[in-house]
Amino acid sequence: MILLTFSIFHNKTFNFFSGGLSTLPPHSREYHFVNQTMTWTEAQSYCREHFTDLVTIYNSDINQLLFSISPRINTWAWIGLYDDRYSWKWSMEGKLFYVGSTHEFLIWANGQPDCANANEYCVALQGQTQMNDRPCGDSYPFLCYNAKNTSYILVKESRSWSAAQSYCRTYHTDLTSIRSKEEKSNITLTLNGSGVQYVWIGLYRDPWAFWSDNTTSTFTNWRSGQPENYGSVEYCGDLHLMSI
Repeated sequence: MILLTFSIFHNKTFNFFSGGLSTLPPHSREYHFVNQTMTWTEAQSYCREHFTDLVTIYNSDINQLLFSISPRINTWAWIGLYDDRYSWKWSMEGKLFYVGSTHEFLIWANGQPDCANANEYCVALQGQTQMNDRPCGDSYPFLCYNAKNTSYILVKESRSWSAAQSYCRTYHTDLTSIRSKEEKSNITLTLNGSGVQYVWIGLYRDPWAFWSDNTTSTFTNWRSGQPENYGSVEYCGDLHLMSI
């Protein structure tokens, strides 16, 4: 049999699966295994030109269907899953961070964001002025925003990002957003002399939430040890077709 499990690669050339007729329900669509090796971006362009798009896997039934049309070989095949490392949004608004603005007043620390070990989906201020993506389970002090009096509150008790979010929503408004130079200046004043190295803010993202055809699927079947973001450059998903 063949085991179909998710893994991730960047800048490799593989075969790929296409999914056709996206207006139909998933079980009625056409699926094709394309026996040509391309990068993920090339495969996406090919599928959009000749079919509809790279395949979206909605459930285990689709996973099994892809098994039935796959060759009995030990290889990998691109699917439509990808991780948009620039899909940051604010806890308080839920709006995408990069839409409609370049945000020159906020600066990523050198080499950030890098999503090291596929485990950094929340953002902390580093040294009061630069942003750094960090594991959401790490414990740091955090900044709350209170909309009633437009104030910023530094809580020096270290908590995970989610616990910090819950605290701020219970006692204030939310984890702070930084949406202007004025807000950044006020936050810098709040942090001045605090001695904290990292402090949580309200910026975060949902990992591996995007499919090439813009449809939604929560089905995952990650291969053991995946995702790992080896070398901090792995943002495209594939199926491992392992013949056993």
